[in-house]
Parts: sequence; structure tokens; C-alpha cells
Amino acid sequence: MVFLFCAASHSSVEAAGIDEALSGMERRYAAADTVAGSFRQIYRVPGMTQEETGVFQLKRPGLMRWEYRTPEEKLFVADGKDCFIYVPQDRQVTTYPLTSADLARTPFAFLLGGGNIRHDYSAAVETEFKPVFSDSILLRLAPVRDNGEYDFVTLELDAETFDIRRVVIREQSGNTSEFILSGVVLNQKMNDRSFQFRPPRGVEILRIQE
Repeated sequence: MVFLFCAASHSSVEAAGIDEALSGMERRYAAADTVAGSFRQIYRVPGMTQEETGVFQLKRPGLMRWEYRTPEEKLFVADGKDCFIYVPQDRQVTTYPLTSADLARTPFAFLLGGGNIRHDYSAAVETEFKPVFSDSILLRLAPVRDNGEYDFVTLELDAETFDIRRVVIREQSGNTSEFILSGVVLNQKMNDRSFQFRPPRGVEILRIQE
């Protein structure tokens, strides 16, 4: 059963072709001004696996909101100029600048049609990771230039719609962050206030200058 499942995935890639899959994904998200949905993040380091869940909102040209709900509440907000990470339990906010170059490097730029995939990445069929969903295309995108953050990104795409179902990021440290997306909606109306963050009173603010 496992062999058939994996074989079906690879045949889907061969039938569609890597270039066709990338073009389909680009067309799908090029017209998306907003993307929203739920996520399950699995972070793996040697000897430990951590799983978190929450919801996310993305809006052009670089607004992001990731609400972690389990097992601990956390909030990540990007307002186009700065990023804020708020952990209510710690009563602490970490903030740092977010440049346009930073936005172009983030793997989630793909969800808003950002980045020049063919110029910035080399694409190949993914062979290390197995599909989570049936009827999927697995692609590995390796940055052409060292970005100092991750070695490659694996995208699991719906073989018919080219929707991004899963994003796997292999950090240069060898650790892996995996995001499984569900209930994704494109072009949902969003209020820009969702991407503004005001630290609550009494919290510690750590400012990181890059």
C-alpha cells in the first residue's frame, strides 16, 4: 500500500512535469491578494519533536499574522516593516525589522505569488519526504544563493489545482519545520488592523536591530 501511494505521487510529477507544476502554482497564487487558513506545524530537532496548531492570514504586499493556539498561545505579526513575536505566558514581545529582501526569502512568499522561483531556486522532484496527502506533487526548491537560513524548501502541491498543501523547511542547522495547511481560502476580505500590533501594557519588549 505504501509503495503504491508513493509511486502514484511520483507518476503525478512525471505526468505534469516540474515546470508545469511550478507554472500552475504561480498562476494559482498570482491573483491572490490574501490567503487564510489553519496550520499544523511540526518542528523536528534531534531527539525532539514539537507540534503546534493555529490559524494564519497573509495579505499583499507582505502582511502576515500567525496565531498559535495550542499547546501555547503565541502571536507572530508582520506589518510590512517590522515583525513582532508575542508570547503572553512570558509577558514578552520580540520585534525586529523586516525588509523587502527578507520577505522575498521567506518560503511563505510563494503563497502570495512572491519571489522569482526559476531565478532564485533550482527545482527537483522530492525524494526524501513522503506525501501526506493523496494525489500530490512533491517538489524540492533549493536556493541558488546561500541565504544563511535554510538549505531547501519542499512543497506538496495538489496535483489538480496546484494548491500548496504543505511546506517543509530544512534549516541549515539540520532541523526541520513542517507546515500542513488546511481550510485555505484565497482572496478573503481582511482588515489591515489584523496586521498591526500594539504591545500590551507591562510586557517586556526586546528590540533586535539587524
